[in-house]
Amino acid sequence: MTDPDAREMATDAVTDCSTDLPSALISLPDADTLPLVLYLARLLGRAGDNAPLTVTLPERLHMLLGPTRLLLAGAHLPGGEIDVQTDATPDHRARLRFRRGGETACLTLGLAGAQFAPAIDGAHLFPLDATRWLATPHSAATGVLEAVFDPAETLLRQVFRDRLREADAAFAARRDLQTARRALEAGRRTTLDLRDLSAKLQRKRDEYSSLAHALSARTQELADITAERDALARSLAEAAAARDALAARFAALRPGLVYRIGRRLFFRPQQPLLPAATPHVPDAPSNEASGSVPAEAPVARRILFVAGEPETPGMAYRCTRLADAARAAGYEARVMPCAAIGGDDVMWADILHLWRVEFSGHVDILIRLAKEKNATLIFDADDLVFIPHLARTDIIDGIRSIGATEDRIERTFADMRRTMLRCDLGFATTLELADAMRVTLTHTELVPNSYDSASLARARLARRRWTAEQDGLIRIGYATGSRTHQRDFALISPIVAELLLSRPALRLVLFREAGNKRPVLLMEEFPELAPVAAQIEWRDMVPLDRLPDEFARFDISIAPLETGNVFCEAKSEIKYIEPALAGAACIASPTAPFRRVVRHGVTGLLAGTRDEWRAALLALIDDPERRRIMARDAYHDVLWPFGPQAQAHRLRRILDGIGPDREIQAALSTETALARAARRPRDLPVIPASTTLFHQDRFDAARVTVVVTLYNYAAYILDALDSVRDQTLDTLDLIVVDDGSTDESVPLARLWMERHADRFNRLILLRTAENAGLGGARNVGMDAAETPFVMQLDADNRLRPEACARLLDAMADDQTGYSYPILHMIGADGPLMGKATSDDPDGATKPALLGDIPFAPARLLGGNHVDAMAMLAKWAWAAAGGYYVARDAMGWEDYDLWCSLAELGITGRHIPEILADYRTHHDSMTNSLTERARHKARVVELVTQRHPWIRLVATEARQRT
Repeated sequence: MTDPDAREMATDAVTDCSTDLPSALISLPDADTLPLVLYLARLLGRAGDNAPLTVTLPERLHMLLGPTRLLLAGAHLPGGEIDVQTDATPDHRARLRFRRGGETACLTLGLAGAQFAPAIDGAHLFPLDATRWLATPHSAATGVLEAVFDPAETLLRQVFRDRLREADAAFAARRDLQTARRALEAGRRTTLDLRDLSAKLQRKRDEYSSLAHALSARTQELADITAERDALARSLAEAAAARDALAARFAALRPGLVYRIGRRLFFRPQQPLLPAATPHVPDAPSNEASGSVPAEAPVARRILFVAGEPETPGMAYRCTRLADAARAAGYEARVMPCAAIGGDDVMWADILHLWRVEFSGHVDILIRLAKEKNATLIFDADDLVFIPHLARTDIIDGIRSIGATEDRIERTFADMRRTMLRCDLGFATTLELADAMRVTLTHTELVPNSYDSASLARARLARRRWTAEQDGLIRIGYATGSRTHQRDFALISPIVAELLLSRPALRLVLFREAGNKRPVLLMEEFPELAPVAAQIEWRDMVPLDRLPDEFARFDISIAPLETGNVFCEAKSEIKYIEPALAGAACIASPTAPFRRVVRHGVTGLLAGTRDEWRAALLALIDDPERRRIMARDAYHDVLWPFGPQAQAHRLRRILDGIGPDREIQAALSTETALARAARRPRDLPVIPASTTLFHQDRFDAARVTVVVTLYNYAAYILDALDSVRDQTLDTLDLIVVDDGSTDESVPLARLWMERHADRFNRLILLRTAENAGLGGARNVGMDAAETPFVMQLDADNRLRPEACARLLDAMADDQTGYSYPILHMIGADGPLMGKATSDDPDGATKPALLGDIPFAPARLLGGNHVDAMAMLAKWAWAAAGGYYVARDAMGWEDYDLWCSLAELGITGRHIPEILADYRTHHDSMTNSLTERARHKARVVELVTQRHPWIRLVATEARQRT
């Protein structure tokens, strides 16, 4: 390109430039003009004020980045380093920016068709060289064009052009080489992939071949098994026919023959005690009883619990837990599935308890053997499963939902009825069930479902953990364990769906089978729940021992049943009991059993219609404090009547009165039962409001909580707390309840807790909202305790190190309501000594003691001999209705509690050891309040009204010194 050609191609367009750009910029619109632009760049670099120079190529010329950098590398421009880059400029405009004298100048080269024409304007432009400047705009164009196309620069432009072409060719070759390499690598990877695929295909072929062979073998095995099964079925049918024929023959035989034949058929052979060569004497009398119990063993009442449906949860309620209660009542007990019972098992037992046992030839022989032995037979049912005509889908919806037929269920009910008719008495879980059973089995006892100690402990621990992990959601739980409650849930399903739609924080908790994730409820029957499916939490069904973990997640537990349905009206209250143990408030249908146990509005809510269900749910959803209090009161309400201790009481009363030659025991048992039935239900424990000042929970399982009641005892509280810290029990809980102290008691207690927190599993400081009195403060502590046993300690007394351990050992049978030690009286100067009397002249040489009288409930008639410093079972506290709360009659709360427990037949136990110190001082409540004449008169009046049977021998006030 010649200079005149370049002049003819040039047009220009001058644009303004920003004054804050520090660099000179050149944009290259076309590769043919690269020498021109490079020259301009070189010229601008000389003209600039040491500012970096940037050459920008259009994006489509990115392959020229390398050559351009090489060509400009040796320019040695005074403007500093040169940067070459690309930029997408759709209009192909080139902009050149540089600095001169602190100001920025700009030149734009525009594309006009296929030609370029530089046009220059502006007051300050770049110079022809480093010393000559163009100062006026009208002469700038000529000067710039002369500078750009100066013949002296032609050679330089030619060199640039040649180097550019060489570099372009080199880069093109490199690009082609890289493209070829990439294609080769892609081909190599494709070859490897094909090889791998071929190997995998071969392996799959081998696997399919092996599977085909295995399938063929399995098919043959299945055919063999099917043939064996058919043969076995025929054999079983023949055996059943023979058994029925044999049973028919037994019915016609004399009873003695039945016993002898049954013994040969059912007694399991015993291992010989002598070598096989020793002659055997078959008629030896010592072997007649099968050797199960040695002849010299002491006589003991034995009860065998026989489970007709051993694979269902009902076995735990009606066999395992009843067996535990029987053992606690002093009986030996075994639990066995019906199919495993043999003649020696029958001969072992004095009482046979048959739960849901269907009649058969096998059962018939067992019953006959038991009657030959004069054993007592008990029939147990937890549903109306002994009335065949109830087996209809309009009465029992579960027949339809589980896929059974009315005929099959009717046969099952008929077989259970045949068993019932051969028994001596019945056990029923509800009064309605007992009434139905008494029509044909006149002696029927009410033995409700109960919980056990393990499920209670698990429920309370799970509730503590869940409370600490709350996520702000409200959960309504429906814990159905079988597909027999479709019609029950249909009553409330639309209401639940409506509430879920209106409250995003609400959740419905339902259960499904753990393996196949199939819902227990048939959800296709509840289409109204489809729009709120995201608010349904599905939980896998768990074994019965883990069910408390699930109940603990509920805020509200629902128990809908068809009211008026004879089958549902006889169902157990267990769906109220178990959620209550785990701290969930319950709403239930008003069936007769629920009406008897739920104190409507206090321990739960009853709802029959959909409007009542809506109102009940809203009442608990919108009031979390009401939910908490209702769940708390329900927990206290079920602890005693449905616990293992009350169940042991029931079984002891019932079983002691049955059997041959037990007429006197039967009369006493009936007397006790009638007296208990006439007793009015006890009030719930009164729990005053309180606030938590300190709380720590390590979620271990302690057995004992020490509750310290505190009121203005700053001088003694640390001494009491130190005595608790020094207990020998490793895992221990401590709760301090302040009843409105006005001295420094609370700050001292809190500081002590902070310093000794590591010693305790659970450590709590509570303060009543207002002064509630001694009974109220103790009830607050008992309510907060989450251990089976609670040690009461007033803040001015102290325990000795072995106190909790020894008292706990005395209650190891889990049937003792309380245990108490001997107390050593101490004063300001140390231990106190007794006084000499005419009955005991040496009394002054002996320590002054309290609580040294052995336990005997009858001693309570004349007055109290058990101090409040005793270990109390929480279930016993709940059974008695807690400590009474009456600020105008404080002082005998412990005596009243012992009297209430005596009325319930709950025993105490005395430990004849000095295990605590009782402090006497003028500021004690006993001296400053209880033993004041006017106040004690009110105390005596209150306690005698509550227990009219007591006959106090000392009613006058007397200071304790």
